[in-house]
Amino acid sequence: MTNYPRLLVLAFAFLLSIVDVTSAQRAFSCGELCNPAELGLDAEKLERIDAACLKWIEDEKIAGCSAMVLRDGKLAYLKCFGYRDREQELPIERDTIFRIYSMSKPVTSVAAMQLIEQGKIGLDDPVSTHIEGFENLTVLKIEDGNVEEIPARREIAVRDLLSHTSGLTYGFFGDTEVDKEYRRQGVLVMDADLEHMCTKLITIPLLYQPGERWHYSASTDVLGRVVEVASGQTLAEYFQQHIFEPLGMTDSFFTLPEARQSRLAQMYQPGLEPASEWESIRFKNQENRFFSGGGGLCSTIDDYGRFAQMLAARGELDGVRILNPESVDTMFTNQLGNLDKSTGGFEFGLGFKINDRGDNGTDYGWGGAAGTRFWSNPEKNLSVLFMVQIKPTTEQFGERILNLTYRALED
Repeated sequence: MTNYPRLLVLAFAFLLSIVDVTSAQRAFSCGELCNPAELGLDAEKLERIDAACLKWIEDEKIAGCSAMVLRDGKLAYLKCFGYRDREQELPIERDTIFRIYSMSKPVTSVAAMQLIEQGKIGLDDPVSTHIEGFENLTVLKIEDGNVEEIPARREIAVRDLLSHTSGLTYGFFGDTEVDKEYRRQGVLVMDADLEHMCTKLITIPLLYQPGERWHYSASTDVLGRVVEVASGQTLAEYFQQHIFEPLGMTDSFFTLPEARQSRLAQMYQPGLEPASEWESIRFKNQENRFFSGGGGLCSTIDDYGRFAQMLAARGELDGVRILNPESVDTMFTNQLGNLDKSTGGFEFGLGFKINDRGDNGTDYGWGGAAGTRFWSNPEKNLSVLFMVQIKPTTEQFGERILNLTYRALED
């Protein structure tokens, strides 16, 4: 990329944001921009989002980003800033596609709840009801330097998968003997499909007893396999038929069609070094059959905005019902009680982190490894989304956008 003076870069990024929103909004699923004041939002305060995003670009913390605020099913704010590919000087646009990684988890959780509504899955079903081999798992016990495998006190239930209390781990973040075995077996990295992944997991001890601790893990990928077995479809097929098509999410995929791959944003590392092409292999490989319910989707801000609006409206969007209101309420109910949380003392429902915002009500959401974030707030009928591609993400970019949005609320 040409080394422009910082002010020129800043000005160009701002112009990109204006051109993107005003010229292309007619064709997108979240509709046209409305007057924020009519939706109970202060327009001048929302513009503070511009300053935050442009400052991050100026400081070279990110190459580009987009932010969206939806209220009462209408678009209150949407701007795109900077580049999806800094080296090629390609701007982030409204139809830019992002790897959303763990923002796949809420989609998988919704899929499971649909099947629970239909009676094809029970919330408290043992996972072994749907996947053979999960009935006789062991737990690795480490005490006074002694390591042994002991029987699990009970089976993992579907509820445990949804709430990350299964006792499974991830292999990426920890250095326990269990995490090391995930890495040795290539769990989530070298799996042909979800069935293949599960055949590995049943040979590895659990890190914790089921139901005794919140621990971020491959639980949602196992849940994806439960959805496949219960529905008789691959996870990709199920999402397409029962979530993406009904919601009008036309740019959300596990594997991007070749004609859309040019819209996929470049992944960056801190310092804005382009990441390895490995970050895009599964998203581009037309032979990919590993549909990771925990981290395999890519999407646009408009598409995921539709999904977030549906949640804020308790399961319905534009007359299309995806979930019953009672199911959404259940998903948004804390499942952890006084359980120990290995990464903090927050509340967690069935697929969503729960955030009490005091007078602003409660929002529910999650994020992805490359900095993407979303929140849905049914009490305020509000959704906030932030898209970026920086991995690992070391700053709370999306959370800053959320806080600025709440400050703009006038009711």
